[in-house]
Amino acid sequence: MQKQSNIRILEILKYLYLRTDEDHPATVADIMEHLKGKGISTVRQTVYGDLEDLIAAGIDVVVTKSTQNQYFIGDRLFEYPELKMLTDAVASSKIISAEKTDELIQKICQLTSESGARQLRRLAAISSRIKPHNEKVYYIIDGIQNAILENRQIQFQYYEYTPEKECVLKHGGYRYKLDPYALEWKNDHYYLIGYSLKHQKIAHFRVDRLTSVENLETCFMPVEGFDVASYTNKMVDMFTSESSKEVTLLCENELMRVIIDHYGEDVPVERYDDGHFTAKIEVNPSGTFYGWI
Repeated sequence: MQKQSNIRILEILKYLYLRTDEDHPATVADIMEHLKGKGISTVRQTVYGDLEDLIAAGIDVVVTKSTQNQYFIGDRLFEYPELKMLTDAVASSKIISAEKTDELIQKICQLTSESGARQLRRLAAISSRIKPHNEKVYYIIDGIQNAILENRQIQFQYYEYTPEKECVLKHGGYRYKLDPYALEWKNDHYYLIGYSLKHQKIAHFRVDRLTSVENLETCFMPVEGFDVASYTNKMVDMFTSESSKEVTLLCENELMRVIIDHYGEDVPVERYDDGHFTAKIEVNPSGTFYGWI
């Protein structure tokens, strides 16, 4: 008897989570019909008691009083606008493959009602997004994170594209060895940042272009005082040159939003005249930087 009671109340909770929200409340008659379809017979008073037990247990079951009371789940772990932002981020990501995107969106959809899930799938619209073909990126990121946490060196190969769009290993398949410091998200891509033994300095690599990644047994000590945010802020579109320089930009006033978007609100600025201001930034002055200017 107790087992049947437990199954019944769990079925009611599942029904409320999947089928109800503010725009799709359910009556006790709806709940009883659902239970009947599951082979569970019950009466109204029992369902009323189960709903009261769920509320007493801390489940946010909202009751709309009327001739037939209506019930729906109120607060959830994620609100719909939050799930929409997460879905958009996954769908537009250039590092998550189409297959993995579908898989992640399905998981996100399980955090809301069936009605909300249908809206999320429709709004995702991933078919027109540019997606990578490297299905292993998801697992590469996990392996790199473990290496960072354990201060272990990694080894990998890096590929690029020829003018004929052919994917080829860089430097004839050279195996780079790196002390991994951080994974940084910039310009819709993940970048691996660390000390490169080949270059004998801090370098960065696009994660979706890594292959044959191997976590080594050898450990390393990070460079003292290295600041990931400071490093990435010096890079325009993550292209680099040999050394960084302090540069003063003379900008029209309406470009303040661009400077803040790229270098943050702490960037030193001064009023120059009524229509201009100056901003001091530290950058690696590559051709990409001058093109951005």
